[in-house]
Amino acid sequence: MIADQLRLWTWGVHQVFRLGRPEVAFAFLGGLGDELLCTAPLVEWLDRRAGPIWVRTRCPELFAGFPAQTRILPDDARYHRLALRLRRPFRYLAYSRYDSEHDRDQPPSRHVIAEMCHRAGLTGEVRLRPHWRIADRESAIAQRWQGHLAIQTSTLTAHVPMPNKQWLAARWQAVVDRFASTIQFVQLGSRDDPPLRGVADLRGRTSLRETAAVLYHARAFVGLVGFLMHLARAVDCPATIVYGGRETPALTGYSCNINVTCTPACSPCWQRAHCDYNRICMTEISTDMVTTAIERLLARPRNPLRVDTASL
Repeated sequence: MIADQLRLWTWGVHQVFRLGRPEVAFAFLGGLGDELLCTAPLVEWLDRRAGPIWVRTRCPELFAGFPAQTRILPDDARYHRLALRLRRPFRYLAYSRYDSEHDRDQPPSRHVIAEMCHRAGLTGEVRLRPHWRIADRESAIAQRWQGHLAIQTSTLTAHVPMPNKQWLAARWQAVVDRFASTIQFVQLGSRDDPPLRGVADLRGRTSLRETAAVLYHARAFVGLVGFLMHLARAVDCPATIVYGGRETPALTGYSCNINVTCTPACSPCWQRAHCDYNRICMTEISTDMVTTAIERLLARPRNPLRVDTASL
């Protein structure tokens, strides 16, 4: 027991010497989308403080290129206890609670990024967007996708797969077919996502960093609520998102996107898989609705996107 305590004390001293005493420490430890959203409170803290900021994560790739005072920690619970010994609370940024009995997420009372910033101890005005740092080498390699329309057909390989977020695979193909004569498509996502004809197929062939670089150069992104939606926003890639009615863009999305919604009486349900209404909030979204949204998006100039804010 004494030897274990000595080893832990020695480890802690080494970590403080290596990392510095943090201004704040936080983590989410969820899926890729939620981990990426942690960059929002990170950047807000970086703008307010000069001292070290600890971020515990399962995916360090998401935080590459951030300023030197960002200390990226592995998923090791000892850092939580060390922060407490240093009189720095370790804040967990989970913005909702899952009710397994009713298969329902409890939605926050404000945008998920605003809630995460609040839980991170921030006050004042905060920006409701994630952030990404693209290296010059990554950008140069992905330049070949300049002007393509990036598309995604499923999010069922996510950390928490949600069937209630899915749109019909045949309708994704109909979208591609509608624009086939004028637009080149590149398909992103998992290799298990429904494949599309007439596209450049990058499913399962790009790293997170490479995927971000493709979106950075793409003319726009078309997909579902999830990681790639947030990643597109992080690199200022405009998007058309098939939102349906499970949740609302006001709480989880971005007003700079064109969000295709459907809000029957049962919406928003915030349920992940269970549905008593045959997922009408998704099935009633037609191909025409999505193609019209894409046309509206493409009519806009490809400028930096508008940034929503919230006051805490």
